[in-house]
Amino acid sequence: MMTSYNHLFKEQRHTIEYLIGLSKNFTYISKSINVDRTTVSKEIKRNRFVKSNFYSPFDSKGISSAISKCDKLKKPPYVCNACPNKRYCTNHKLYYNSSLAQENYENNLVESRTEVDISPNVVEEIENSIVPLIKNKKQSINQVYINHSDILFFSKAAFYKYVELGILSLSNLDLPKKVKYRKRKHKNNHDYKRNLSIIKRRTYEEYIDFKLKHPRMNICEMDTVERTKGGKVFLTILIKDTKFMFIRLLDKKNIANVNKEIDKLKNILGIQLFSKIFRIVLTDNGNEFLDPIHIEFDYTTSNKTTNIFYCHPYSSFEKASLEHNHEYIRRIFPKGESLNNLTERQVQRLETTINNIPREKLKGKTPYELTKNKYPLLIKKLNYQYIEPDNVELTRKYILGGDK
Repeated sequence: MMTSYNHLFKEQRHTIEYLIGLSKNFTYISKSINVDRTTVSKEIKRNRFVKSNFYSPFDSKGISSAISKCDKLKKPPYVCNACPNKRYCTNHKLYYNSSLAQENYENNLVESRTEVDISPNVVEEIENSIVPLIKNKKQSINQVYINHSDILFFSKAAFYKYVELGILSLSNLDLPKKVKYRKRKHKNNHDYKRNLSIIKRRTYEEYIDFKLKHPRMNICEMDTVERTKGGKVFLTILIKDTKFMFIRLLDKKNIANVNKEIDKLKNILGIQLFSKIFRIVLTDNGNEFLDPIHIEFDYTTSNKTTNIFYCHPYSSFEKASLEHNHEYIRRIFPKGESLNNLTERQVQRLETTINNIPREKLKGKTPYELTKNKYPLLIKKLNYQYIEPDNVELTRKYILGGDK
């Protein structure tokens, strides 16, 4: 029998993505995964993302902007997956990807559970056993509580709360009688809860565990260097084993500018090389890095290319290699000095100079030498230059040159 509740599993989302790509209609898709047609429609609208350098994937403004510029996105399938004109279209595009949809669903679920005490296993059991009784057979809350006290071990007030938070795939219309309870007063902490849910699944402990399980994967550390409040900042990324540091100047310390630079690296290097170099990235939990999905996934192939993890708050020592490298930047740009008037050429000169300084930990070698040996294509594609040892000059006069 076809179910009418809207809780979907990972395999069902994979099927939805595959069938959308084949231009199958929602009726066909719903029968294939044994759910209502409206469930498919809601799933796609809820988890479609915008492909853009300006907006984060699930930014409602970005999605609305895309819809306003294309009438096709106002009707099924509501996405561009199978559109024959997507290669030539210059508008922002909306896509449905099962992996991103599952990740977005899990993030939202974790966020909604921030103040409740219920495990994923219990949710699954309620979805499979209790929700169909209420939705399909119109059983009352009292009835299911009497017959299934082993599953519904928490209070009825908590049950209604889980429905309201969206943890259970029911709406108030499905509930014959809703018990009123006093809502807890909250401060405006939606962003905090969202950030907490993102970091929770990418903690420093999980970073340690992941790198031990994947010892051959390359590790990078990422951060921003701010010299004055509200001004331009440096985005820095360090290849941990060679100590090679990328330095990029951001107009503002925010998600959009970080994503823009990451996208540039993906485009210049190509996804295969990008994924090889930036396979594991450890960063802090600053707001500018809290769009891990954009960094982790290649939206063209829908493949995961990177694994982002976050340090503990106020624990810069957990990415000590990068922090140590920042000392070279501070020699030229002490705290309080604005970066607003720097040119791209000056930033490149700073980056090239630092990467041509030999290190004791590298047995007298330079980051440039080791990186050229390990990733020659990286050096070639980004056109990095070698500096003779006696010509390396980390001074303000040389770095700023005649450009300032």
